[in-house]
Amino acid sequence: MPYTSFKDSQFLLALEQRDDLDPFLENKIAAFGMELCFSIDDPIATLMPAMTGGGGDAKIDTLFVSREMGVIVICQVYQSAALRKSARGNKGTDLGHAMSVILSADEKMLPAGVAPHILDARSAIREGSIRAIYVWYVHNCPESIQIQQDMALCVDGVRTLLNTYGEVAKGIALQFREVGLESLDSFYRSSSQAIAVTDKFDFLEPRKGFLMQDGDWKTFITTVKGEWLADLYRNYESKGLYNPNVRGFMGANNKDTDKVINAGIQLSAKTSPQDFFVFNNGITALVHDFEINADSEIESITGIGIVNGAQTTGSLGELEVDTDLSGIQIGVRFIKCENKETVRSITKFNNSQNKVIQSDFRANDAIQSRLREDFKKLAIAEYDGGLRGHIFANKKNKIDSHTAAQALTAWHGSPYDSYHNKMQIWDQDDYYKVAFNELISGQHVLFVFSLNEAANLLKSELQEQKKQGNLKADEESLLGFLNERGSAFMTVHAMSNLLETLLNGKILSPYKIGFKSTVKKDAACKLWKDLLRLFGKFIVMLLPGVSGRLSNKGEINKASEEFVRAAGTIAEIMKDLPGGSPYEFFTRKIENNI
Repeated sequence: MPYTSFKDSQFLLALEQRDDLDPFLENKIAAFGMELCFSIDDPIATLMPAMTGGGGDAKIDTLFVSREMGVIVICQVYQSAALRKSARGNKGTDLGHAMSVILSADEKMLPAGVAPHILDARSAIREGSIRAIYVWYVHNCPESIQIQQDMALCVDGVRTLLNTYGEVAKGIALQFREVGLESLDSFYRSSSQAIAVTDKFDFLEPRKGFLMQDGDWKTFITTVKGEWLADLYRNYESKGLYNPNVRGFMGANNKDTDKVINAGIQLSAKTSPQDFFVFNNGITALVHDFEINADSEIESITGIGIVNGAQTTGSLGELEVDTDLSGIQIGVRFIKCENKETVRSITKFNNSQNKVIQSDFRANDAIQSRLREDFKKLAIAEYDGGLRGHIFANKKNKIDSHTAAQALTAWHGSPYDSYHNKMQIWDQDDYYKVAFNELISGQHVLFVFSLNEAANLLKSELQEQKKQGNLKADEESLLGFLNERGSAFMTVHAMSNLLETLLNGKILSPYKIGFKSTVKKDAACKLWKDLLRLFGKFIVMLLPGVSGRLSNKGEINKASEEFVRAAGTIAEIMKDLPGGSPYEFFTRKIENNI
């Protein structure tokens, strides 16, 4: 589709509603694009640390390293004030230079703003933790053949540099990609605007089943014939049938691991058609509408996008056309939903339903259930409590349970575990009880989570000050610290040890202390940001603790102790100043109850 204005882009229209991403500033389009493409739940906590330090960035705006996903994403971002025919060129040369710096520049010569990010990327490659590297030129203009050709010229040279890392790097997939409006809209459609096939489909014989519905959705559960599903694949696979699915049909053979199951589907379709219904998990599909007759039978659907069941559909559709599929019945859920946020969650969680993560087993325990109720009553923020499928009414008000668990572990335990043992927090009782004690309150979760977020938001503010030329020398040092991997968790840990000095008294209940019940998430983040700025000169003393991505527990403890000693001494002097304590704005908002 040709773009005549920014309003033609679904991605940009959706981005206008995402004020929670405003702290990313000119990198906002890259943050939203990465969130959609990689299913990132907490972009502030996950992606803000990937934003480079501002100035001297070696043509790198974002360097995201995820060992869990096995990816590195390098972005250069361009945002045009008005729609252009294409973005500015020469980005292949710029990104080629960026990759050369990332992979081969002398460590001592790395620009300060990107050095921590680059060293982390190199370490992840050497560890064998990376399966793919994505090099993106992200912009809000239509994509250009010239730019794509320019970027393609860099691949061979970068591959040569990557191969110098040895055998662990030779299997890494390398992608140079222009991510303009076409790609961004594709990301958005795949995550939320799921139905590309809009035709009406009449069933020759009405299908029996039953209707279920809730506030935002209706679903009719029934069966379809194998030949109907095969024809659907053959006629519509190339027209967006799999738009809401994270992957299309992967093929079928008896050699490749991912394709053996599909070969099994084809075999059972041929040899045991009467048992196919009980052998197969069935299909989940989004539709625009369906018609049900007086006998509670479905007569037709309008529009379809297969959310889950791409392999079943493709396996049947790829069989020889003359294969007899008349005896096959497949279970199917046709879902009708107008709420785009709910649609996005339907596509996301159906596509991840087979992967059980540790937090799933804690989501409905007494602690998480009570915390969700706490937040509903307090109305200070929204908290999912590890419950997948939770719909947030306001993303800016969101507390992601996984980020909260990491922050709470840093506060009550060790930032080492926050960074290196993220999922063990949910998996192992010893870790879980450190983060989520039975007495923990919703106010305390917000108190600690907002500190972690404030550290990430403060980094963004300091980066913008630097770009504007308004950064003081001590703020430059603070930005240098916040640019380090794991700095937010180190800050959380250190501030937890300073708090009693600030309160001038003992914390009465470590898992209940928090801001007053009238303090909401935005205000909580601002209180912490202002306090971090006040003690910024001392926070930089935490720098030795983040060395090696928070890998040295001895240095973590030593740095924290030295920070508390120095900052605590100044805090004691501050509280007796003639004009009053400069941090009273913070302490008077705290409830320290049993």
